[in-house]
Amino acid sequence: MQVAARTEVGHVRSRNEDAMYVAASLGVLAVADGLGGHPDGDLASRTVTAHLEETVDAAPPPGGEATAGWLVESLLAAHRAVLAVAAQDDARTGMATTAVLGVLGAEELWLAHVGDSRAYLLPAADDLRPLTRDHGLGGYITQALGLDRGIEPDVTHLPVAAGDRVLLCTDGLTNMVSDKEIARLLGEGDVQRAVDGLVDAALAAGGIDNVTVVVAEA
Repeated sequence: MQVAARTEVGHVRSRNEDAMYVAASLGVLAVADGLGGHPDGDLASRTVTAHLEETVDAAPPPGGEATAGWLVESLLAAHRAVLAVAAQDDARTGMATTAVLGVLGAEELWLAHVGDSRAYLLPAADDLRPLTRDHGLGGYITQALGLDRGIEPDVTHLPVAAGDRVLLCTDGLTNMVSDKEIARLLGEGDVQRAVDGLVDAALAAGGIDNVTVVVAEA
């Protein structure tokens, strides 16, 4: 597997509330985006990626059907971690973050997500395929790690083949760049060139939000 990743604060925001985590040897990929309008989004997203790193170190994804349970429990545990950090300071009440967590193998991809960060698949000889559905309604996020309600991560499982590319990204990309352009840039060059092309396109379109992109090729 080849993987590349990049995060940028953009041209407008004063701080980067996105975070990412990659364990390439295990095929683990994650992005998180702290919720705007809520306190300490940067701390929320970093708490999630740090907790995911601890989870992977302690108990890597098991492979096969058990991966679904591992993904869900990993996000539930990260949700609890954000709540615990928020409870340490009243000023952090309500801090929350999206998350997309994936495990990519030679023949299959497992994903779980909460919020409106997204995942896409670009097969080696086919069109771009969205893999996630936003948890949102009228601009309001209905599920996020850290909100004071339960979460139910969506889980996706699908086969992949050599040369297929997987994209995980925050809405700093998808709000600025069309799916058609995402498909074109995702398929260009090696994975690092694809990442740079996608991030640079979001910045060139205005860069009004933080933008984070992870691209992996099976």
